[in-house]
Amino acid sequence: MTNQAPYSSGPAPYQTVSAQQRDIWRSKGKRSVGFGVVWIAFGLIFSIISYQAASGGGVYFIAYGPVIFGVYRLVLGINLLNKANR
Repeated sequence: MTNQAPYSSGPAPYQTVSAQQRDIWRSKGKRSVGFGVVWIAFGLIFSIISYQAASGGGVYFIAYGPVIFGVYRLVLGINLLNKANR
């Protein structure tokens, strides 16, 4: 019999991440940042064109949905890039 408490086997080893996994995170992060910028640009351009078309009086649209989605994708991509560089 050992003097060790039941179910204790010492500290868990550190989890290592392979270079291949880091490359996957990096490529997904870059793609997500790119798509985020495109969505933000699309939302802003659509809003500006809509506003200019209604400048004489009328209805215009503020496309905040694509901008919010673009910001989400941008933040997601930046987080993946940071995770890949750790």
